[in-house]
Amino acid sequence: MTWSSGDAVVWRSVKDGVVRTAMPLVLVRDERELIALYRPVGSVYKRRTGERGGPGGRLMLRWDGGHEDMTWSRNRVLVLHKPGAAHTLHLFWDDATEAFLGWYINLEAPWRRTAIGFDTLEQLLDVVLEPDLSAWKLKDDDELDWAVGRGEFTPDEAAAIRAEATRAIDLVLRSVPPYGREWMSWRPDPSWRLPTLPATWRDLPT
Repeated sequence: MTWSSGDAVVWRSVKDGVVRTAMPLVLVRDERELIALYRPVGSVYKRRTGERGGPGGRLMLRWDGGHEDMTWSRNRVLVLHKPGAAHTLHLFWDDATEAFLGWYINLEAPWRRTAIGFDTLEQLLDVVLEPDLSAWKLKDDDELDWAVGRGEFTPDEAAAIRAEATRAIDLVLRSVPPYGREWMSWRPDPSWRLPTLPATWRDLPT
């Protein structure tokens, strides 16, 4: 499937046949070297329900089989993904002031194209970079360690995730395409409608 700029698509984190998170986003670009998606304030997404815990109290301990609606608030987000890469780069703006807030690397499996959008698996580890790229720090490294202890990732998988984070940091700091600083001046098309999840958001490819 290919889409046009302004179309609504669905990004999902999926593991073992279960949709963990499903987010509606607006397609910005769908090209050979770059997929760019926009997450506007006010968009409603799905996440699993159940007992949560872990280092930050956010990770699923026991899923009860359901999902709940969550509304994205405060910050507009542009998501950049180079096909085949095991990470995405997010740019954040304050929706009220238009201020650029910074860069965020999300470690996740390479995207798989589906009939409604893109599937991946979030891998917990993140990197937060200052707006001027003068400094960065790891985020949720403790959550990845916790997940390894529970058997959700192997030690080798965790090492590969951390190595990917190092590679991604280098690409962003050097502004290697498609991660140039020119994205800081990007703005969404005001004619784009708020994306919503389709009725098939839970259906997985067979």
